[in-house]
Amino acid sequence: MEKLNEIILKRLKTMPPLDCTVVPGSTPVVAFGRFRSAKVATISLNPSYREFDIVKDKRRFHNLKSLGLSRYEDINENHMNQVLDYCERYFERPGIVYKQWFNSISSFLKGSTDYDYYDGTACHLDLSQWATSNIWGKLNSKQKKALTSTGDLELLAEIIKHSQIHTLFLNGVTTSKEILKYFGIKHEVILLRPYNKIEGYIAHTDEILGVKIGRTIKLIGWNAYIKYSGKDSIKLLSEWVRKEMEYIVK
Repeated sequence: MEKLNEIILKRLKTMPPLDCTVVPGSTPVVAFGRFRSAKVATISLNPSYREFDIVKDKRRFHNLKSLGLSRYEDINENHMNQVLDYCERYFERPGIVYKQWFNSISSFLKGSTDYDYYDGTACHLDLSQWATSNIWGKLNSKQKKALTSTGDLELLAEIIKHSQIHTLFLNGVTTSKEILKYFGIKHEVILLRPYNKIEGYIAHTDEILGVKIGRTIKLIGWNAYIKYSGKDSIKLLSEWVRKEMEYIVK
């Protein structure tokens, strides 16, 4: 088994932390989309509990029950492959995408960079792979620490290391600040618009969370949240992102 799969299997076998509102029986969401071949990734804090809703009799992701298990430690390579199949085909399985979250950023990403979740050139990752009933902003510092102490950060770093990803996108001020803080990366702040302030964040790194990834990747973030931004703000950000991507070899 290749090293990344060994790390994924170890992660899947890990029990969720207590008192962190983790969706009961949920499996860690390793990634959304073709993370092994994607060239760019959006990255956020953790998956929504909505990802474990039943949608038109279909599951977005496996849970212990759908795998025929009652304990995380019983997950084996076969179960891992089932979990990864749903992760990698997330944007390919008709009717299951949580569009309220993904559609706006998908449209922005395709319009600004020509990369797309739906053709496999982009994927989505999270700081913690546990889906929680409470959103990240409503979790306390103890809960956040517990959620990222179950192998989540190690797995995130290894996914990026073993992928073809050259750019990470951070959508919104909370995500940008949290990711940059966890990664411990110095970044540049660019004022894109002084009124109704729009800021951009740029950083470069050759390591993620202490893991050397063997290449330099670029992080591009912004303080506006695409889903709730007006057309003028989205246009401004889109033009800026496209310019920042000009010198990246696709």
